[in-house]
Amino acid sequence: MTKKVLVTLSFPPDFISGFEDCVKLLTDKGFAVEVDARHRSLRTDELIPALQGVYAHVASAETLSADVMDKAPDLRIISRMGVGYDAIDVAAATKRGIALTITPGANADAVAEYTVTLLLALTRHIPEIDAMTRKGEWKTVFGNSIYEKTLGVIGAGDIGRRVVRNLAGFRMRVLAFDPLPDETFARNYGVTYCALEQLLAESDYISIHCPLTDDTTHLLSDKEFSLMKPSVRVVNCARGEIIDEAALYRALADKRIAGAALDVYEKEPFDADNPLFTLDNVVLSPHIAGMTYECRKNVIEMAFQNIIDLSEGRKPAGLINPEACAE
Repeated sequence: MTKKVLVTLSFPPDFISGFEDCVKLLTDKGFAVEVDARHRSLRTDELIPALQGVYAHVASAETLSADVMDKAPDLRIISRMGVGYDAIDVAAATKRGIALTITPGANADAVAEYTVTLLLALTRHIPEIDAMTRKGEWKTVFGNSIYEKTLGVIGAGDIGRRVVRNLAGFRMRVLAFDPLPDETFARNYGVTYCALEQLLAESDYISIHCPLTDDTTHLLSDKEFSLMKPSVRVVNCARGEIIDEAALYRALADKRIAGAALDVYEKEPFDADNPLFTLDNVVLSPHIAGMTYECRKNVIEMAFQNIIDLSEGRKPAGLINPEACAE
């Protein structure tokens, strides 16, 4: 019996270089591939009927709860595009023998690149200057240089380390907070691992790259913002819930910190009346840090290959719950 693979993209496949070649990876192995025509993450009431008869789901940002899995009895693999899987009930998947995979490293270059882009746009007021120039105004706007300033990296995993490498030419002092220090990386790039409190107090720029867990939810709230310099700028391309948005709004509105650049939010899609949108010291984008043509192809290829590996008895590097796989 042919195994069916459901792909739920959050954008049309035309935006992925060589998408048909990627699909061929699966069809050449005998899989039947269905790409959902809505080209967005599916709501639960849409996802359940779409999963009927599906062996593997190549997932975007869908919520896959125990209830959804119970109503998808043929589902054996959830292949998540990206590295975040907080919307998936891992324990429920494991209990039901459903393997969960992610695509580590596939979007890391794109997210790290975009993080640096946001940091520079924020500190040099690029959005403000662009808007001013389009209105025909010719005036001087001063920004801040990042050369020889202190960068604090919260979460020095794959993406966090790439941000540090990308910024190496700016001769920044780098502090990192991470439960698993990489001493070789620290020596090679002059990184000092330290407590979160020291990082918050000493950094001129803070970039967030840790995963969302119970321990990191609202990792930055009123207390943490009170420890920061008034001149600090915070960039978040990880998960919105890591920052307490209400606390961030208060810190920005009261000018207790200088600015923030956000690609992620506590609620996504965000509400149009989000109070952060009223502030002039924030740069905002709609969770697109990983959206490059090159990156999307890498992610899709890895997500598809994860399905092939599991179906042929191999355990891919991005396998989150190996105990779900029969020996």
